[in-house]
Amino acid sequence: MRFWICLLAILPFALCGCNQEDDINEIFASGQTWHWSNSYNTSNWENDNEANDPLNREQMQHINQNQNAFNIVFEEDGTVTGNGENFSFTGTWSANGDDHSFFIRLTTQGTPSGLDKTFYDEISTAKFYRGSSILLKLFNADKNHFIQFYPLGFAD
Repeated sequence: MRFWICLLAILPFALCGCNQEDDINEIFASGQTWHWSNSYNTSNWENDNEANDPLNREQMQHINQNQNAFNIVFEEDGTVTGNGENFSFTGTWSANGDDHSFFIRLTTQGTPSGLDKTFYDEISTAKFYRGSSILLKLFNADKNHFIQFYPLGFAD
């Protein structure tokens, strides 16, 4: 009986360390392919459910129907690769779990234009992040705009 009481007393402490949200390794170092789902403007980065999307319906459909483009992969060694429709990129990334700051440096192969340019610009100017293993948001320096990603194939 004493064993079970001790186990029940310790269990909450063991579980409180299992918060998956904003876990840098889970989000960025898993080698998971992230697919752009949309972009949003918000006035509150911590409660961004009231955000509005600057992309029109046709742009969003184009992005989400094209699973071979608008992808990004963060690797554990701090490298990143990705592609739009008509360009690709490589680079380095780092993130700080304490203040959710994010740094990325990219080199492109090809010249992004149209949705490719939007995709590239929003990633390359990201300064903060929020997320989990099923959702990633990269925010600009003012925390009033973000690009959102799901794991490739998640929204199929």
